[in-house]
Amino acid sequence: MLLHPQTLWPLWPGCALLVSVLLLVRRTIWPMVVPAALVAFALYDVQAGVPSGSIAWFIAANTVQVVITALCLGYFFDGMPRLNSIRALSTYAFFAVLLAPSAAALLSALGIHGDYWRSWSIAFFSEALAFVTLLPAILTWVSNEPEWARKSRAYQVEFAVLITGLGLLGYVTFTASESSASPLLLSSVVPFLLWAALRFGSRGTSSAVIVVTFLSIWAAVHGRGPFVERGPLSSMLSLQLFLILAATSFMVLAALVEERKRTEDELREIEARFHLAAQAGRMYAYEWDATTDMVTRSEGCLNILGLSSSEAQLTRQQFSAKVHPDDRALFVSADRDVTPENRTSKISYRVIRSDGSVVWVERNACAFFDEQGRLQRMVGMVADITERQRAEETLLEVNRTLEAQAALLQSSEDLLKIFVKNVPVGVAMFDRDMRYLEVSDRWCADYSFDSSQVLGRSHYELFPDIPPRWKEMHRRGLDGETLRADEDRWDREGGTAWLRWEIRPWRTPNGIVGGILIFAEQITHRKQMEEAISSMSKKLIESQEQERARIGRELHDDINQRLGLLAVQLEQLRADPSEVQSHVQELLKQATEISDDVQALSHQLDASKLEYLGALGGMRSWCKEFGERQGMQIDFQSSEANISVPREIGLCLFRVLQEALHNAAKYSGVRRIEVQLREDCGDIHLLVTDLGRGFDLETARQGRGLGLTSMQERVRLVNGILEIRSTPMGGTTVHVCVPLTSEPRSQAAAG
Repeated sequence: MLLHPQTLWPLWPGCALLVSVLLLVRRTIWPMVVPAALVAFALYDVQAGVPSGSIAWFIAANTVQVVITALCLGYFFDGMPRLNSIRALSTYAFFAVLLAPSAAALLSALGIHGDYWRSWSIAFFSEALAFVTLLPAILTWVSNEPEWARKSRAYQVEFAVLITGLGLLGYVTFTASESSASPLLLSSVVPFLLWAALRFGSRGTSSAVIVVTFLSIWAAVHGRGPFVERGPLSSMLSLQLFLILAATSFMVLAALVEERKRTEDELREIEARFHLAAQAGRMYAYEWDATTDMVTRSEGCLNILGLSSSEAQLTRQQFSAKVHPDDRALFVSADRDVTPENRTSKISYRVIRSDGSVVWVERNACAFFDEQGRLQRMVGMVADITERQRAEETLLEVNRTLEAQAALLQSSEDLLKIFVKNVPVGVAMFDRDMRYLEVSDRWCADYSFDSSQVLGRSHYELFPDIPPRWKEMHRRGLDGETLRADEDRWDREGGTAWLRWEIRPWRTPNGIVGGILIFAEQITHRKQMEEAISSMSKKLIESQEQERARIGRELHDDINQRLGLLAVQLEQLRADPSEVQSHVQELLKQATEISDDVQALSHQLDASKLEYLGALGGMRSWCKEFGERQGMQIDFQSSEANISVPREIGLCLFRVLQEALHNAAKYSGVRRIEVQLREDCGDIHLLVTDLGRGFDLETARQGRGLGLTSMQERVRLVNGILEIRSTPMGGTTVHVCVPLTSEPRSQAAAG
């Protein structure tokens, strides 16, 4: 594998192997491992006939390189590096591929006879190539070994086919050809490298690069392949640059693919959690575009606001007509008060539903501005607080009732105690020594007491950890002051509790304060729900922004770059028309691939075909395209020539079909899938059947994936039924039944 061991070598693997060992063992044994390896390096150089002076410089350079690389990677990666993100890959490239080889080459060049900078380039590129190809393969296999063992047998067989095919093609390209082989043969390995990056990530890419590196170097050393026509030094430099650029490019692509997969998994998990939390808390998300006045709302708005499906896309101006007249001025002015310095807004207002009922909502929003400070959009959450408002009104009514009763019953303490005990809120009556005189049943239920356990006992005896500030409130109440708090936090030994309370003094018939009345409501559960929903809202907004940025990067870094390359090639053909005939087929292929990628991306993001083809035509067309992309036979059958399906139901069935086919293509192991869409007695039925390996349904539901949960939730929102039948090695059938006559629960049940 070496052209000339003393002066010229394409790749020096020693330092890369030593660094991989150092990253795998404890630092306490580095002082034994490093000297032993350096002695081995020196013995090899002596055997190869390298002069002793050169060996000394090489050992010093190897020491510098190994120490810099191992220490920097160990510090910045906190252990074994995982090259599955752009940030990690950039950090690794800076220290292992640029910094350490550059510093080592400054010393190695002194041990090579000839021009210093020529010698420096020989040393630098040989070391850099090893750290680009050899070390990443070792790191990915060592760090991902448990994940590889959990992969399916089909996945592992596919990987073996990839490596075998690449090895055979690489042999033909690099070793079986004479030295006059065309460099265009190099492009033949690109599909395999793309396959490795897109399907197997960093592990597959690094393994494929190792195969290409070995075959190309071996062929060049033995006078074969496309890198042997311009002399040893120029050929070696061309070979090294080719391998470094190819390995770097496809490792970056693999990192982007893995980042995208992680982002999509996180986004699906966040969306599922947000949906469940929003349902539990009766909330919906919205986004207002200030430039167009359009408002996009999640499906929860239909039930909360009593809107029809056609009213879900009301503009802000149109929606303001549904706001209660007394609250309309507040609703309109709230968005005017936000500024770049104060981006948040929180208001409560009433909305008049279509049936005439009134619902209270609370809106929490965040505004976004352009560089000139102009409002662009607002994103936030709207919660139904009708029950809370009613509770507050009830509490106010109770307070007013208590005031009226206190005026009428000042001469009858017994009647007051009866009232306190039976009032439907948490109420306790204390004397001036804070001993319980009477408690309501609600108070006993909230604090898990029986009235017989508290009457006559001190409040501070029952609650020894009560905050000093509450003792001060009690003192002020005994002095005749009325106090109230809408929200108050109590950090006690059993956990944090939130209360809404009011303290009022009660007086004896002669006007002296005889003690206090405490009205308390436990609001801990509501506070926890609000905090959870607020956190989920922020994560959703962040995930939306990250997904938009990711799509932008994919369009810019992939589609745009490929279009730019296509434009350059067309410009070259314009300059040399004689080459048009020989290149037109390749250019047509590139343009078709770009078009297919853009079309596939758009189909994943939007179900626009349902708009102009209908549910039947849209699903039939998508099945055909998906089968062609996956190399599968999808047999789509329909009992009706044209089934009329409402948009909400059609979109739900389309999303379930997408999820079911993706799962079947990924896990079933078969190349033929049957899809059936039919109408029966007012119900629409969708069946997706494969005869693959199947799975255990209970085990799948207990796993971390959200596919089954997502399908069940989509079908439930259109009042349908989802049935999944599957057994290991017995195939899988997904059956969806949705009534066409029922009203779906939300407009965007499958969006």
